[in-house]
Amino acid sequence: ESISPPRILPSLVEGFNAIAGRIYLILFPVAIDLLLWFGPLVRVKNLLLPVLYRATDLSADVYGQEAQEMIQSSKELWASLLESFNLLSALRTYPIGVPSLISRQGAQANPLGSPLVIEMPSIQNALFLLLAASIIGIILGSCYYAFIARSTDKHTQTLSFSHFLRFSGQSLLLSVLLFLLLFMLGLPATCFISSITMILPSLGSLPFMIFGLIVIWLVLPLVFTPHGIFLREMKIHQSLLASVKLVRSRIAESAMFCILVIMISYGLDMLWLTPPLNSWMMLIGILGHGFISSALLASSFVFFRDGFEWLSDSMMHKETQTRPVNFQ
Repeated sequence: ESISPPRILPSLVEGFNAIAGRIYLILFPVAIDLLLWFGPLVRVKNLLLPVLYRATDLSADVYGQEAQEMIQSSKELWASLLESFNLLSALRTYPIGVPSLISRQGAQANPLGSPLVIEMPSIQNALFLLLAASIIGIILGSCYYAFIARSTDKHTQTLSFSHFLRFSGQSLLLSVLLFLLLFMLGLPATCFISSITMILPSLGSLPFMIFGLIVIWLVLPLVFTPHGIFLREMKIHQSLLASVKLVRSRIAESAMFCILVIMISYGLDMLWLTPPLNSWMMLIGILGHGFISSALLASSFVFFRDGFEWLSDSMMHKETQTRPVNFQ
């Protein structure tokens, strides 16, 4: 009997049921959000803002008086971002990490008052804290993904300390590769697009939209790379190839599944962020975000599990059909 390909709605239902039966898994995102909500606000505003202002003034000399309004808006934007940016938000790592609702907000208030603000005294201390928080985030994210993967597949082995070490190493390597890829491709592309926008402001956001579509086209086949690592204990290159083969073979279902997951996640995030940060109602948003994000991640593991089994069965079936018949 042939295995059916992955289906979107059954994957979502099974993922939500898996988390509902193991509700303790939402403690990972809830704990991160509570730390960012009530913990200290570690900033680099006093370090970076003068440097950014100086760089902005230098660019103003290049572009002339026509760009003064844009330069002023840029200064205000940088000041606003650095005012709420928390270095501890690096605990939310990509592509493997614990999801967080507060990391995108930058909590400047909580029901108990204002958080303790800590300004980093030097760039070295800031980089060290950023690196340490990122490594801790990757380790926590590896544990989180491993537990989620085990909740969706009964045939996987029991987790051991060696599993966590291997998963953390693979996650760290994948994060480094992603960072290098984004740096090599994103930095030149951003500079090029910004120059075009400055020279031809009539284009508006069109260059950024085109660049975004290109990034989506490149990233979509790789979206299930972490799933092979944690669900089938593959190495990075094996999981990457499995993800590409699955998405290419079921491109419509994979794209629709990703779009649906993103719409559910970001749509509900708008609901969770409705209460102000100084209200205890935000706690409901944190709990809701923890459940939904965990359930959607579990659903993606179910989708990959079914898709990988279907793909393996299809490839085996093709090999059987193309194998020459021996009449001796």
